[in-house]
Amino acid sequence: MNLFKRDLTALVLAGTTLSWGAMAADQEAVYPQRPVTLVIGFPAGGSADALARLLARHMGEALGQRMIVQHKPGASGNIGAEYVARAAPDGYTILLGARPHTIHKTMYGHMKYDFSRDLVPVGLVATVPFVMVTGTHTPIATIQDVARIARTYPGVLRCASAGMGTTPHLLCELLQQEMGIEIEHVPYNGGGQALMDVMGGRIDIYIGTVAAALPHIQANRLRPIVAMSPARIQTIPSVPTLDEAGVSELSGLDLGDWGGLLAPAGTPPHVIAKLNRSINAALMDPQLHDAMAQLSFATPRQPNTPMAFKALIVEETERWNGVLRMRNIKPLH
Repeated sequence: MNLFKRDLTALVLAGTTLSWGAMAADQEAVYPQRPVTLVIGFPAGGSADALARLLARHMGEALGQRMIVQHKPGASGNIGAEYVARAAPDGYTILLGARPHTIHKTMYGHMKYDFSRDLVPVGLVATVPFVMVTGTHTPIATIQDVARIARTYPGVLRCASAGMGTTPHLLCELLQQEMGIEIEHVPYNGGGQALMDVMGGRIDIYIGTVAAALPHIQANRLRPIVAMSPARIQTIPSVPTLDEAGVSELSGLDLGDWGGLLAPAGTPPHVIAKLNRSINAALMDPQLHDAMAQLSFATPRQPNTPMAFKALIVEETERWNGVLRMRNIKPLH
């Protein structure tokens, strides 16, 4: 190739690169052109709803478009996930995902979607700490009390959850497996009634989000037992961690839940990229940060990329499906 042809080829390639770059910039500039729907698979009024509404307001500002929160509750969030998986892959229908979605094949094998295949990660939005609580009428003050009673009277203690396959259910199962105790799991259709029954003395313990339990703890209707996290939680600083409470079987584990955004598979990369940047821009807003802290949500570590979120999902899928297999939990039909 002579010098003239080589220079001409370089110019053509450079022009092509610039044109592709300009095209990508143009694509990002035109998305979104209408409101974006944020689907959550849990009922209104819970911690997922509170997180979604906070995120929608601040992320909508970053995107330059309104975000609409839509509830599609059922099957531990999987009704909403299936709905988004079937939506057009254009970035206008996205999901607020959580841990229960990672076990849908084990718990809800009849669902007509595949979480790992039909949805793609956008970014983590929050981590959600959990706390074990009991009613103020019980003699239970520590997790060692729970272990002692459960070993002395196997199956007598009742541990409520927000439903089969929810994080409270998984944590009840994990405690039994790792601590070698036997307690009765009592699933509810949502965490609200479960908490009411703990306060009313019909249930012994409940493992739920700090956000849901905090008003009742502050009103002295619930007694916190242990924080399900490796570090103390800012809104309940006097509550010991699992390590501090002497639960060596779960040493160092962060058993809190998480929330993250996912989009239908096939969503264009430039849309995923813009949504991810909008998440991170929203999370930098001090108002959002403070509002999340008041609800006991923590912001994710940086860099908060789609690949980092995907790695978390892979890890969570392996861990919790393994717990269900070890506990011989049968799928729901």
